[in-house]
Amino acid sequence: MRRHPGGSGRKGHQGDSLTAVKSLLISGAYFPPQTGGISRYMASICATLGREEICCLTGVRLNNGNREREGWPRVYRRPAAFAKAWHAQAPSLALALIQILLRERPGVVQIATTHDGSIGLWLRRRFGLPYMVYAHGNEILGATQSEWEKPRQSLLQASRVLAVSRFTASLVANTGVSPERIEIVHPGCDVDSFRPHQPGSALRERLLGKRRGQSIILSVGNLVSRKGHDMVIRALARLSGSTRELTYLIVGDGPYRSALEELASALGVRDQVVFAGKLAEEELPDAYALCDLFVLTSREQLESCDVEGFGMVFLEANASGKPVVAGRSGGIGDAVVDQETGLLVDPLDPASIAAAVERLLMNHELALRMGELGRERAVREFSWPVVAARIRKILRQVAQEDSRNAALPAESGPRGGPTPIPS
Repeated sequence: MRRHPGGSGRKGHQGDSLTAVKSLLISGAYFPPQTGGISRYMASICATLGREEICCLTGVRLNNGNREREGWPRVYRRPAAFAKAWHAQAPSLALALIQILLRERPGVVQIATTHDGSIGLWLRRRFGLPYMVYAHGNEILGATQSEWEKPRQSLLQASRVLAVSRFTASLVANTGVSPERIEIVHPGCDVDSFRPHQPGSALRERLLGKRRGQSIILSVGNLVSRKGHDMVIRALARLSGSTRELTYLIVGDGPYRSALEELASALGVRDQVVFAGKLAEEELPDAYALCDLFVLTSREQLESCDVEGFGMVFLEANASGKPVVAGRSGGIGDAVVDQETGLLVDPLDPASIAAAVERLLMNHELALRMGELGRERAVREFSWPVVAARIRKILRQVAQEDSRNAALPAESGPRGGPTPIPS
C-alpha cells in the first residue's frame, strides 16, 4: 500500500486523462540568487511550470532585503536541511520534507543534480514517491569516478534521467542506466529577453568607454580554465595584424582572471581585452546586443571531471541574433549547429579559432544569416514553453507508471518502520 501523501496529478473536468502533475523540485545548491547555468535552468523550470505544478526546496538563502519573485511557485529555503554537518542536516531535512509533502502533495520529485540524489532515494523508499534526476555533465563524470555510491545509485533507481545533451546522455548510459529511462531535454532560453535589439548607451559607455566603431567579440561565463578564454586571447594576438580594431569583451569572473590578464599582457593585446566582471542578470541581453560575434571555446578536461554539458550561453547569443564560434567538445554540438548557427572549432587550436573569428567578422552576410538562423532555431526548439511541454509530458509518464506500479501486489511484506534519511 502506498504511504506517500502526494497526489499523482489533477484530472480533467470529465475525469478523462491526466492533465497536470504537481512536482517538488529539490535543488540544494543551485537556485537564485546563486548564479550559473544550473541555477538559471532550475529557476526557469519553476517559472514556466508555475505555482500549480511545482514547488521548490533549496538550501540557497535570499540576499539581504530580497523577497521571492511575485507570482512564483512556493520556494522553501531551508539552508540547515543541506548543512554539511549530519546532526544539523537530518532533522531539518526531515521536517522540511514532511511539511512540503503534507502541504503541497507532490506526485513526482525532480532532483536538480545527483548531489541531492540521496534525498530522492529516501523519498522513494520511505514514501513511494517516484523521482527523476537532471544530468548536466561534470557531476555525472564525478559519479562514475567516485567511490561514494549514492550519486550513481540515484541515477540507477530514478524513474527518468533528464540529460541536457546527447553527450551527457552517453555519460549517464555509462553508469548503467537503461536507455529507455534516459531522456534528452535541452535547457531552454528566454527568447523574449534575449532578442535582437539595440543596447542601451549607458552599458556600452560603462563597459567599452570610447571604443566606438570597433568590432566586438564577446564571451560570457565563469573565468575557469575549461571555458577556454586563454585560447581566444591567443587567437586575438594572431588577429592583431589584420583586424586591429577589435575588442574582446569578457563578461564573468573567477579564479582564472589574473592568469588571463597576465596572458593578454604577455601577448601584447591587453588593451584589446575588457574584463567586465559579473553583470546583473537583467544586463545580459544588452551585453549580447553589444557584440558582433559570440566566442566561447570550452574544452574537455576529463581528468578533473570538467566538461561543457551543453552551453546555454550559445542559445542566448543565437536568440540575440548573433553568430557564435564554439569549441567542439562535450555537449556543445547540441547547442550549436556547425556551419548553420555558428562555427565549431578545435578548442585547443588558436589558429583555428582565429580563422573562424576572422571569417565571420569579414563576411557580414554570412554572420547575419547565421544569427538569423540561430534566432529561428532558438524560438522554434528552445523557448521555455517548448521545453516545459517536454518536461510536463515526462512528469505525466512517470506519474502514470507510478500509478500502475502502485496497483501491483507488494513483492514481499509491509515496508513499515522508520527509515533514516541517507547521507
